Amino acid sequence: MEDLCSLFTSRRWRLSPPSPGLAEALAARLGCSLALARVLEGRKGGKPEDLLEGGPEQFNPPWSFAPMERAVERLLLARERGERLFIHGDFDVDGISGTALLYLGLRQAGFQGLKVELEDRARGHGLNPEVVKRVIAEGFKLLITVDSGTSDPDYVAQLEEAGVNVIVTDHHQPLPQLPPATAILNPRLESCAYPNKALAGVGVTFQLLRGLYERLGMAEQARAFLDLVMLGTVADLVPLVADGQAENKALVAEGLRLLAAGGGQLGLRTLVEKVGLDPARLTAGEVGYIVAPKVNAANRVGDPRVAFLLLTTESRQRADYLAEILLDYNRDRQVAQDDLLYQAEELIRAGAADPARDKIIILEGKYWNPGIIGLVASDLVERYYRPAILISRGERESRASGRSIPEFDLIASLERFSHLLLRHGGHQMAAGFSITNQNIPPLREGLFSYARERLADLDGPTSKIDALLAPEEIGLGLYKEIQRLAPFGMGNPEPRFLLPRARLASVELVGKGGNHLKCRAQAGGSELECIGFDMGGYARRLWELGEVGLVFKLGRDEWLGQVKVQLELEDFVPAC
Repeated sequence: MEDLCSLFTSRRWRLSPPSPGLAEALAARLGCSLALARVLEGRKGGKPEDLLEGGPEQFNPPWSFAPMERAVERLLLARERGERLFIHGDFDVDGISGTALLYLGLRQAGFQGLKVELEDRARGHGLNPEVVKRVIAEGFKLLITVDSGTSDPDYVAQLEEAGVNVIVTDHHQPLPQLPPATAILNPRLESCAYPNKALAGVGVTFQLLRGLYERLGMAEQARAFLDLVMLGTVADLVPLVADGQAENKALVAEGLRLLAAGGGQLGLRTLVEKVGLDPARLTAGEVGYIVAPKVNAANRVGDPRVAFLLLTTESRQRADYLAEILLDYNRDRQVAQDDLLYQAEELIRAGAADPARDKIIILEGKYWNPGIIGLVASDLVERYYRPAILISRGERESRASGRSIPEFDLIASLERFSHLLLRHGGHQMAAGFSITNQNIPPLREGLFSYARERLADLDGPTSKIDALLAPEEIGLGLYKEIQRLAPFGMGNPEPRFLLPRARLASVELVGKGGNHLKCRAQAGGSELECIGFDMGGYARRLWELGEVGLVFKLGRDEWLGQVKVQLELEDFVPAC
């Protein structure tokens, strides 16, 4: 194991030495280059073959959920009786995409009288008394939750006692008391044998639809909604390779292929085009960083129903109109996020939080926008590499959202102090809760103590380098091979490489204001084109260093019909 320190920042990189002969044997077995084999060797997640391109054969059977038979039977009975169905979905991208999928899928299967309601941030996640009363009063006999419901035992009990059957589709960590639903589809239940414990909420809903469609003899038609599965899976940051199999990765890959082939939902294609992207060449990274935030802006500063209507519309004119509203929402969201981040940084500078001492950042402000606090918590995690919780303080009760780092299980920390909370939910890296104001001080002190104990030795992040490359290994051939690992995302990051020794033959500033760095690197008789985004400030010092080591991702540059490989620089380290 070798650690390398950045020449310009406090960032640290770790390169694991290869096991003798393992990469060579892997390359021979898979028929791939030694460079790709070295990447595969260092990645966790079961068989190396699972990390390469996959398809529907990697989808788990829907019947792996033990209650699936019961859920599908109840749906078929509702269809036979002509019953009206109530669909209750969460307000984030995972919930909205899953709700759109279920609505469109049930409608295509011949269900009538579908009523859809999305939660909103004012009421919080999950079912609520108003919804329960309305469902009973309006005579519904079946309610399906999307991306929620596991933490609502009391509300589900009220519905079932009133003769309303409930099918829960969810993926959040269950509480000790489970709801008495007709069927609970949640891979995180201890009793659930479903192999993929990291399936997104939209993935659970997709499996329900697959089970229904199999029984109706229309199994192949479920593939028409894989773009929605892809959107929710990427947005919810679930691992694309988890638990020794790659179902999430295959779901995302198939959704991208559907869009590339001209399929998928009109509204999603319209939004992709509105933000300047090509559906035929869309990547998971672009979905995560560009597309999904526009959809999510609806629940943060606007109305989540706008996003649902966009994902389900069949009118191009209406899709254009709704997509423009989302773009307006996103601009408002960015302004609000920047303003709240400034307030948070001011509080830290004033001593309201000490990330170095406390190992966790906990800040509160009166009536902070609940739709923005999670985003700002993410910004603080990125800047300080500490778990961060922001609390929006109300008159008597407050709401909070937190984000974390791999070394700190956020939902486990909240479980430890659940006696102080009114409600909480989420997972290891992101969670939220509501709390009475009088319980905020003891919670704060408890979390400080808990974090100091578990993060005592934490300094900062160490990023992984997947493999060392020789100059002669770098080329378009390797770039194309690396794409066999795509789509990249949480749990399956784009590989980073180290070129241990290079001399920069030219360095120039490009982009607006000279923010970016463009250079040519000479190594071992090869000359390589490099681009370093937001690295313009390093240019002067680079000339003084002579030889350096380059940490980079492999990119592709196309100009006037010519295609060549390009090193997308991540950092500079001492030549080694």
